[in-house]
This record gives sequence, structure tokens and C-alpha cells, in this order.
Amino acid sequence: MLFIFPFMKIRFFLPFGLFILSLTVMPAGIAAQTKKPPIKPITATVTVLGSSDSASKLTPAQQRRHDAFYLAWSTLNRFYFDKTFGGLDWEKIRVEYLPRVNGAKTDLEFHHILKEMLDRLGKSHLNVIIPEYFEQLEYSKKQARIRGKQLAAEKRVATAGGNVDEPDDDLNLDVPEDARFGIGVEVRMLADRIVITHVDSQSGATIAGLKPGFVIDKINGVALNDIVAKALINGNSAQDLRYLLPFEIVESFLNGPQDTSVYLTCLDEKDAVREFTVPRLRLDGAAISISKNLPEQFLRYESRSLSPDVGYIKFNVFAMPVVGKFCDSLTDFKDKKGIVIDLRGNPGGIIGSMIGLSGMLTDQPITLGTFRSRAGSEPFIVPAKTKHFNGRIVLLVNSESMSAAEMFAAGLKESGRAIVVGEKTGGKSLPAVWIKLPTGAVMMYPMADFITVKGTSLEGIGLEPDRAIALDRKSLLQGEDMQLKAALAVTGDDKAFAKSQETKHEDRLTMISGLSTAESPPPPPMRVVPKMAPTPLATPGPSDARSIKIIADFAAAAGGLDALNRIVSYDAKGNMTSGPNGDVESEMFAARQFPDKFVMVLNSPSLGEIREIYNGKSSLLQSDYGVDRNMYPGLDTTRVQLFSPIFDVLDPDYLKGIKYEGEYEVEGHKRQVLTATGPKGVSIGLSFDSTTKMLISYSAPGLLYQLEDYRKIDGIMIPFHVDLDRVMNVRLTSVTINPKLDPSNFEKKEKCFDKAN
Repeated sequence: MLFIFPFMKIRFFLPFGLFILSLTVMPAGIAAQTKKPPIKPITATVTVLGSSDSASKLTPAQQRRHDAFYLAWSTLNRFYFDKTFGGLDWEKIRVEYLPRVNGAKTDLEFHHILKEMLDRLGKSHLNVIIPEYFEQLEYSKKQARIRGKQLAAEKRVATAGGNVDEPDDDLNLDVPEDARFGIGVEVRMLADRIVITHVDSQSGATIAGLKPGFVIDKINGVALNDIVAKALINGNSAQDLRYLLPFEIVESFLNGPQDTSVYLTCLDEKDAVREFTVPRLRLDGAAISISKNLPEQFLRYESRSLSPDVGYIKFNVFAMPVVGKFCDSLTDFKDKKGIVIDLRGNPGGIIGSMIGLSGMLTDQPITLGTFRSRAGSEPFIVPAKTKHFNGRIVLLVNSESMSAAEMFAAGLKESGRAIVVGEKTGGKSLPAVWIKLPTGAVMMYPMADFITVKGTSLEGIGLEPDRAIALDRKSLLQGEDMQLKAALAVTGDDKAFAKSQETKHEDRLTMISGLSTAESPPPPPMRVVPKMAPTPLATPGPSDARSIKIIADFAAAAGGLDALNRIVSYDAKGNMTSGPNGDVESEMFAARQFPDKFVMVLNSPSLGEIREIYNGKSSLLQSDYGVDRNMYPGLDTTRVQLFSPIFDVLDPDYLKGIKYEGEYEVEGHKRQVLTATGPKGVSIGLSFDSTTKMLISYSAPGLLYQLEDYRKIDGIMIPFHVDLDRVMNVRLTSVTINPKLDPSNFEKKEKCFDKAN
């Protein structure tokens, strides 16, 4: 989901969709609840504590755990999607757990206490990933690899009849950084056993003779039960283990370093014990970043024809690169009558990518559902793309299809655009965000609930398929994927698609509001409201002399009005973090061509490229994940830029009735504070550093813009740190004054989905 933030005269944007299994960024209404501390007079003594419960006799280790607990508790207190906390008294919970937290002897003990508290809420996407987990997992991986080397050495000795030196483990520098190596299989838990469900055609597993349906019993001589015991942290539920274990087995044990092998003991089609030496070859895919707080994910994407009339697409995570690959696949499949999209084993990912994917599967706007958070309800409306597939869509799902995967499936199913085949999805559908705690743990917490078009929450329930087909070991051993076979058959079922597309035009219009027909209340009776004369705005008085002097001093300190007026263009490069916890990190490029052109480009591995463009004629928002819209018709783009507070303050026609309010102290620095009246009577607050004379803050109702780290560029002082009330935080690395800018910077960039088939 995407929220557009109207910030002063420059508009920034933040995606709602970020991650494991489906993550989000802070919505505007929630982010605005995080306020800066008020400015205090210099005569006041202010003490700031980490929390209201800070104790004076805690050791440094205890204080760290105390601060981590308070950060976790208070974050949920402000941002957890359910303000009722499922009937729990959240303040009482804090009082209950705080003594135990302060009494914890180790971080591990504290993390168990914290997880116990989170478990009281009983929701998905609410967990703590503790350092000890990764330590335990790394230990298990190390032991498995040591044993693998021992087995390899024993085999070489047996073959050569003597000792053989161990091969060097140095990495091949010619291999791309995003390459991964593994045996090329997918696994699932069936009847409490790890069963191979898919074998890549050109993989180490194929070379070794592994087949779908084989049961993995040991890895490098270590029984899976022992691996589970080492990797399992006390408190994990059996349900969590059921869907997490297959991922961990593949990523942490079957995949591994280049030019190595893994030794497997398996049960074959006759349940006979067989041993396999499986080489790890380069996997088809690439490592991608989902979030700075999460390990890299390995994206695998497959596209092929199942028949002359049906195409097949499979991807294992929702991420920005999928959108471009998906668009290319639709180009290849433009003459197909149907497409099967395989979401089995897909745990979710970036919700924003659903905008582009869904938009390429419809010829009219559709609503995939509604996000409900403390900020309110926001329908997830997807516009159609120029390139879109009008044929039949069948989605394959199973119990490991979660979060964004089940949202995507539910949205297309209930809009009448797709038929869902397979097994009920995982029922873990709360968009969430991550924060890092002072102890090094990472806490994931849900920011919203996803409600389907028909008014159902998938959380804890999952999505029931239209055609229920279970996966069983017997059919796998026979070389048949019964679920895929059923999906292919459904694409040719005229009756099934006739039924799925019975949704009337009126119902589609209702869906765009985010509510089903059954939920839509009758319109209220019309009321006649008498017209009233508008209240005239108060005319601001003249600016006082002291305020004018402070602004003049700032102009001189900034380099002088003449120097500032000689700026005809600039570009700036740096990085931006956004969200209250800095969850989204992006490289940033901004360029300004006076008088009326401005562009800001954000680029990150997780979100791709997002462009906000103002060119004097229109304002545009573009993103790699599918958002493409005109914004703010009639906006005065002469005032849209990165450093607009500076130019506004120095414009004598912009602020009126400037008044000196006094000298105040913030964090040990004295500031001169002014108030003024802006356009349309808006109250503006300004503060200037008493020593440097530079503009430090610019505030309006619901807005605080802070400017810091001024540096001299061509004789002009430029702030290299621009912070907008903890919603966006820009740190520049370079600024160029009066460069020659490419006009294409301020024009729409054409994407794959902007081109018709």
C-alpha cells in the first residue's frame, strides 16, 4: 500500500508495504503521533530518561535489557494495530513483566521473558528474533559442515588409498556477490517428515539421483531430529516449526559454500535407506534485500509454458525484482489463454510489489482488500496497467503460502479475477515492521490487519481454495504434481471461470470502496445546511525589528542574498531513512531547476526506484512496483524543493507578522524563536541557532522540519542533514550548485508495464 504525505511544500512518500513475511512502513496518521519534545526555556532544567521506569541502581547490562523492554512495550503501546490488545490491559502487562525483566540474569533469559509477553497477544508477525537463535543456527551449520568435510576426506582417502589435502575454501572472486549455491530442491513437512517436493532439472540433486517424494533422514550424518534440537529455541510452537523448518533446512543446511557437497541419507520410493553425495551448484536466482533488519532473501523466479495455451510463473518471495520479471513473462505469454501462478511455499514479502503484479492482471481498477490500523481503514486499490493480461488466472497455494502471498490470492479471488487451487493458506496475514532492540534482538510487530473484499480477516484462518487438492508423497514418487495438474485442468474449465466472473459491475464499484455490498450501510438522509459567510482570516501585523534582524543575520551567515539569488539549479545526493525506526533506507538523488522544476529519486534494494517529479505543468509519482499517478493538481511548483524552508524564510512576501518569542535552550544549544503567519493564515514557528545564526527548525501544525550540519558549498551554507519529524531523515553526501541538469530528470520514465503488449 502507498501513502502520499503532504509535507509542507515538498511532498515525500512512503510505501505501506514492507516484510518477512510481509512488512509495512509507518502510515502517515501513525507517524504523526511521534512528536519531538517541546522546546524548553533556557531557565528550565530538563531531565530526559529512557523511560518513566528507569531505576538508578541497575547495572549497565540490566539497564540495556530494561531499555530494550521499554522500547518493545512502548512501540506496541503506540503502534500495535489492535488498540484493545485483544482485551489485555497493556499497562498492567508492563507492570507485571518489568520486575522480571530487571531481574533477568542474561540477555537470553530476558529475550525469553519478552517473547512470553508477546505470545500473550497470540498474533502472527509478532515475535522476537534473538541473537542466540542465530548463534545456535550457526553452530548447527558449522557442525554439519565439519562433518561434511570429514566424510569428504574419508571418501577421498578411500578412493586414493592415502591421505589427500583438504581443498582450499577461498571464494571464487569471479562469482557474483548475489550468487547462491545449493543442491536445488524444495522440501515440505508431510506426515511430520521432511519430504522433497521438487528437484530442479539442472541441479546437484538431479545429478545425484534425488527425486520428489524422497524423505530426508540425515544431513552429513546428523539426524534431522538433532539438527532441529540445536536450531530450536525454547518457546517456538509446533505450528511455527512446521512452516519454518523447511525453509531453514534448505537455506541453512542444504545450501552452502561453492565447490562443496552435502551428504544425505534418504528414504526412497520403497522406504529403503540410501545415501547420496550431492554437489552444491550455483542456483538459478539472486540474493535480494528485503529489509536492513533481516537476512538477505534468495529470489527464485521461473517462467515457462505448460501447454500451447497456458503459461506458468513461479516466484518464492514478493519483491521488487519480481515486478519486472513478471512483466517480461506477460510479454512472452500475450497469446496464451491462461496463466498458472504458483505461490506454493511463498512466505510473502513486500506488499507494494502486489500493486504492479495485480495491475498487470486486470483491465480496470480492483480492490484487493482493506488495511485496518489505528490510523483507520485504507482500501488497497490497484489500478490497471497499460500492459495487462486479460486471460484466465489460476493461483496455486498451500499452507506455506503466507502474508503477501495469501493477500494477493484472496484479492484476485474475491474480485473474480482468479481461481485458487491447492491447500488452505497459512493464515499469517498481518502487515508488520521490524525494530532492533538495544540487546541486539529484532522485534517484529503487526501494524495493521488485512481484511478481504468480502470483509474477512485471514489472520489465524487462512484462505480456502476454490479447488482443494492435497499434496501427497505417493503422487510425488510417481512423478506427478497433482496440484499443478489440477491447476492446468482448471484453466480449461469454462464453467469454473464463468462462475468466478459473475461479479457484477455494481459489485466491482463497491469493491473499490474497500467494502462488500453486505457491509455497505444505506446512505444517510440528506441534510440542508444553511450557507454561512466564511470567517475572515486575521490580518497579521507588521514584523518586529528584532525578528527582521535575526532573519537578516541568517541571510548573511548563509552566504548573502546575492549569492542565494544566483542559484539557478542544484543537485544533491545522499541517503534517506524513513519511518519512526528508520525501517526504510534508500539512496537519494534530488535536483532543482529554478523556477519550477524539482525531482527526488529514492532507490533501495527492497523498494526499487521511486520518483517524485514536479515540472511546472504537473506533479507525478512513479515507482518500480507499480504506482504511477498524477498528484496535486494546480500545485505551485515554484516552492517545491529540498531546502524550501530556507528560501521561504528569506522571501519577504511569504511570511507575515513575524514576531520574536524569546531565547530557548534545546539539548544544550540556545535558539532564537520566532513565530509568523504563512499563506492562508497558517501559523509558522522558526528557530535560529543563537551562535551560528543558521535556521534550525521550521514548524507548522503537525509538522517539524529540522536543518542541521550546514556546510559551505561555493560560498553558500547548505544543510546536509534534513529531518522531517522522524518521518524522513536525509543525510547528504554531496551538493552541486548550478550544474547543467538533464531535462529528462523532470519527465516520466517509461516502465515495462507502461507499454502495451
